[in-house]
Amino acid sequence: MGTYIVRRLLGMIPMLFAITVFTFLMMHAAPGNAIDAMINPSIRDIEQLKEHLREINGLNDPLWLQYVHWLEHFVVGNWGFSFNFHEPVIDLIGPALANTLLLAVVAEVLTLLFGIPIGLYQARHPYSKFDYTASTISFVLYSVPYYILALLLIYVFAINLQIFPAQGATGTGPLAGTFIDHLYHALLPALSIAIANMAVYTRYTRGAMLEVIRKDFTRTAYAKGLSEGRVFTKHVFRNAMIPLVTQFGFDIGSFAGGAIILEGLFQYQGMGYLTITSVNNRDYTVIMATTVLFAVCVLLGNLIADILYAVVDPRIRYN
Repeated sequence: MGTYIVRRLLGMIPMLFAITVFTFLMMHAAPGNAIDAMINPSIRDIEQLKEHLREINGLNDPLWLQYVHWLEHFVVGNWGFSFNFHEPVIDLIGPALANTLLLAVVAEVLTLLFGIPIGLYQARHPYSKFDYTASTISFVLYSVPYYILALLLIYVFAINLQIFPAQGATGTGPLAGTFIDHLYHALLPALSIAIANMAVYTRYTRGAMLEVIRKDFTRTAYAKGLSEGRVFTKHVFRNAMIPLVTQFGFDIGSFAGGAIILEGLFQYQGMGYLTITSVNNRDYTVIMATTVLFAVCVLLGNLIADILYAVVDPRIRYN
């Protein structure tokens, strides 16, 4: 397993290199630049000022040289300077990534805490009233985009009931900036993600377990006199976890990358909201940094999923 992990990590290097090249070229192909967005068009000698800023920022160098300089600085942690926020990019990424990771963890905990047990109960009582009801609700929730659910939750819990805040990652008061404050602001957007994902995990759990129940080793376990609960937990559920592991690996990449639309709705200061703000202001140094981090999260999510395959299924070996 250790050799496989090292080999996969080394295999990510050329992929990340290709991603950096694509990201750099994509940003340079985009219309306008941060300098045009930053400068007031009504000032005098604007073209001379633009030329001066392009020169001191190396934008007049050949494209390949600009890429080499950017990559050299990016590898050592110098991710450039944000013209919009007037801060180094890495100082912006740190708090945004922390907020998004908290959102991701809370959403995933809520998803697994409710989605899998409901699917288990459906599989143990198939074609019952509960099974039909849960399947119908799951189908409806799966069909509704999560940002529509977010708007409904904001209307109910933030505007009408005023239980949760409607926007922001921190608030005011004696607990402002504490972990409790961050967790309180992350609950409503996390619930928006979790409700939609619960439907996915519920359907996957139910379908996979009903398929495994028909296998020969399940009938053998019953023939050996094992209780139904032990058969389901030890034999059926473990063999039905492969599609759940696949979805979990996908969640790691998508959650860590940030739910861009959702964070925009809640004005939640995470990676998604930072990316939206940077796109609107053509702050390309920030966009390139967040794009590369999104790609890293997706690659790590796939690696973690592959590792978990071997953990849940002893038949899988990476030798």
